[in-house]
Amino acid sequence: MNALRTGRCTRARRRGFTLVELLVASAITLVLAGIMVAILAQMSRSWARASGGLVATQQAEQALDLIARDLQSAVLRRDGRVWLAATVQPNQSGAGDIGGTLGTWSPPVRKPGAENPGTPNSSLDLEPASGRTEDCRFGMAGVWLRLIADVPDRNDAIAGISAPRAVGYQVVRRAVSSGTGAAQRYALFRSEVRPYADESPARERSTFAVGCDLFAAGYNTAAGGGNIGDAGTVRRPRRDLLLANEVIDFGARFYRTSAVAGGVRQLLFPTGNDNRGFAATADTTALPPNPTVAGGAMSYGMPTEAELLVRVLTEEGARQIEALEEGRLTGAMWWEIVLAHSVVLTRRVELEASP
Repeated sequence: MNALRTGRCTRARRRGFTLVELLVASAITLVLAGIMVAILAQMSRSWARASGGLVATQQAEQALDLIARDLQSAVLRRDGRVWLAATVQPNQSGAGDIGGTLGTWSPPVRKPGAENPGTPNSSLDLEPASGRTEDCRFGMAGVWLRLIADVPDRNDAIAGISAPRAVGYQVVRRAVSSGTGAAQRYALFRSEVRPYADESPARERSTFAVGCDLFAAGYNTAAGGGNIGDAGTVRRPRRDLLLANEVIDFGARFYRTSAVAGGVRQLLFPTGNDNRGFAATADTTALPPNPTVAGGAMSYGMPTEAELLVRVLTEEGARQIEALEEGRLTGAMWWEIVLAHSVVLTRRVELEASP
């Protein structure tokens, strides 16, 4: 009898799991697996955001390094010519001083315009409530900045000697390839005009020939040419003059520190949402060509300091903006996407020129 009980107990202890136990274990496993998947997905998104932010930061820092170098070597003279100029570009028409560039601002362009400056979805807010440069928005195509700078010698040819030359910076919305239906992305371009050349037509399109007046026709029209080093690339840069990708906004503020007024820091540009143009010149009647910015929208002066802004989209932000502009994404505001998926860097630069 005892042996029989022992055999029964042994068989009982060896029996498998019940169906209920298996179902409970499966449910627990599924819950744990779901939690792990959610954690991994969150980690993946966090890594993508961190990686995208790092790449965008590197792009902005590299661009600021070069812009700061050029501004520190800027040449300023009180001779009536325009040695430095900045224009807030409120539209993307591709025409003249208030237009886009490369002629590739192809429709439909959905970046919000300059109407109602300072409103949440406007691309123009030159006087933010915070007063901080990083909160400024510089129009549909950012600031078109150009200056005469003493760029370091490259020792490659007479065109590369260390002599004053025209340099331009501007944001361009461009196709990433020449194929039909190619994606449209924003980028920052840097143009540099040769100081001089021996032969025509390069000689006539050099800084020496066009002159150190950034309102001269050669820097503002197709007459300045479109080859590397030509004056015309200040207005419409070539594709191979790309400086940084995914630059959605670029701007500059200029100040003057007055020794006469006890070192007071005075903002020269932009002084408000109506101040769309600036020229470093002694001629306070100078107006940019093709077409002109209205006289009341211009300000003048010799700056001693600049504050630069570069805002760069992450890859995710660039994809969302592209989808929004092409109508594949609805229900989102343009600047909401930009603010959520971009990095903005600013830098203060002392202008070492003594006008």
